[in-house]
Amino acid sequence: MKYTIIMAFTLLNCLSVLCQTGPGGVGSTDGTSTLDIWLRDIDHFSDAGSTPSTNGTSLQQWNDASGNSNHASQTVSSRQPLFNTNSKNSYPTLEFSGDDELRVSYDISPSVRPDITVIAVADHNTAASSPLSKLFGHDNAGFDRSIGFDNRCGSNTFHYFGGGVNCFVSPSANSDFIVTAEYTSSTFSGRFNGSLLINSVANSNGDGESFLTIGNITDRNLGQTYSEFWDGSITEFMVFGATINSSQHIIISNYLAAKYNISLASNDLYTQDNPGNGDYDHDVAGIGRVDASNIHDDSQGTGIVRMLNPSGLGNDEFLIWGHDNGTQQATETSDVPSGVQARFDRVWRVSEVNTSGSAVDVGSIDIRFDLTGLGSVTVSDLRLIIDTDDDGLFDDETPISGATNVSGSVYQFASVTAITNNSRFTIGTSNFPQTPLPIELVKFTAKGVDDRMVQLDWQTASEINNDYFTLERSKNGNEWEEVVTIDGAGNSTTLLSYSWIDKTPYPGTSYYRLKQTDFSGQFDYSPARRVSTNEWVPAQVQVYPNPAENEINIVGSASELDQCRIYNAVGQDVSDLTVVVRKNDGQATVDLSTLKQGMYCIKTRTTIHKVYKQ
Repeated sequence: MKYTIIMAFTLLNCLSVLCQTGPGGVGSTDGTSTLDIWLRDIDHFSDAGSTPSTNGTSLQQWNDASGNSNHASQTVSSRQPLFNTNSKNSYPTLEFSGDDELRVSYDISPSVRPDITVIAVADHNTAASSPLSKLFGHDNAGFDRSIGFDNRCGSNTFHYFGGGVNCFVSPSANSDFIVTAEYTSSTFSGRFNGSLLINSVANSNGDGESFLTIGNITDRNLGQTYSEFWDGSITEFMVFGATINSSQHIIISNYLAAKYNISLASNDLYTQDNPGNGDYDHDVAGIGRVDASNIHDDSQGTGIVRMLNPSGLGNDEFLIWGHDNGTQQATETSDVPSGVQARFDRVWRVSEVNTSGSAVDVGSIDIRFDLTGLGSVTVSDLRLIIDTDDDGLFDDETPISGATNVSGSVYQFASVTAITNNSRFTIGTSNFPQTPLPIELVKFTAKGVDDRMVQLDWQTASEINNDYFTLERSKNGNEWEEVVTIDGAGNSTTLLSYSWIDKTPYPGTSYYRLKQTDFSGQFDYSPARRVSTNEWVPAQVQVYPNPAENEINIVGSASELDQCRIYNAVGQDVSDLTVVVRKNDGQATVDLSTLKQGMYCIKTRTTIHKVYKQ
């Protein structure tokens, strides 16, 4: 039996232009794109290093999924928002009240980032009685960059700040919404539930603090805040360090609307999330084109399906897809066409339409599946199955063969033409014993607990001939020893949870992995998990000045700086082109004078920072 950990991203070595694993498939999650902050669902909520599981838990940190380690945190327990499970279309959210707020060490002042795009999913509990309430804020005492309610616009009217108070939109209380604030150095554009309500109006901006506040607005005196706290929930929050094009705005809005069951006011293109169409709400991503200047033609998002290279993508044409959250395993053996022995229980469905909702044809497309962790795959066994007659069945279809191995565990069906509006599709195997396509392990975590112990937790969605699990531990990630053996369930199709506490981890850092052994003696390993019993908080690394002309200073622990590398915007290691002019245990000064102007990624052992070379 083979298995994998389901992760937020899978292609770790992709470049920003190739790996669109961000929200809706816009931007990447490896820290190399303009997606600078992405605060999203439960796997990224953190309470003192652990994932909260019950309502009312105070949330200490919301972990950044962009790859940049721009985590939002609050160390004062009385000011931490509360975790609320299964709140928004089965997704958790954070509830802000009183003086709750989170802060991100990220400067959105125009001198540092002249162009930014902020997108949030939120609601407000009592808009009519809370006229001063900020969703996010960054201020220079002249009301710099923020959005929230203001009584000068009316007690339940959103405003944005920029050269004064500017009224925006009036959302209903206790109603989920998607709000977008897009800034350049001199203009502001605002969207609400997919509609562009304010476009490129003049906006006067000054400089502000070196951090961004979520749930309030900060003033220019470090550590101070206005008493304009958010009263409601914030469910997803993202910041791009650039303006994004109109096609990407539409795709992200449809991803968020499907995920959180929000009705869009315009450009509601993905309708497969509706109950009547089967609730294909999950891992929504898309490609599309508004015009020649606004194109997004390569997308993967948070799922395993990537679509790219449309041959006929015209103006006002989009292809957006999502799945039904079925088991990502070839368990279905009845509803399969001739020549296929089993297929995924998970099914995807597409909307291929224009902004009027009419069906279009974007031409042939390449469809890739990332089958990382699905055991042995013989590429000739793979079959793409498309429900071409839209009857909800696959057993009357002709499976598509001819998959190729792109790299690693990524497989492609090229120049697919059978996908049309409303089509369902899935993947199957023509030889189940040889290419079983199983995924059983859906979670494996290791976290520090009291008294410097380590708690190991894992879950299986299904088990086939599973004899036992073996937890293994290592000092260095190379040499492993057995910790404990735990019996498996044999065969199971239900979600099962396992747990073990290691009371004697190695001093400092321990690595853990899970070995699963079949009754036949075959075995496989999970990815390793690293835990430090001496360091329970995220590494703190500072990089300044930013932008930089000739030199940058990198401040952090010796272990962080020992693995410091510098990459250019296309992912090339340019460290050898720089010179470390001064270094001690806690700081390194690096000469960048030989590098060209542009954006670079400074990667330490666990953090990534973008620096702009002038």
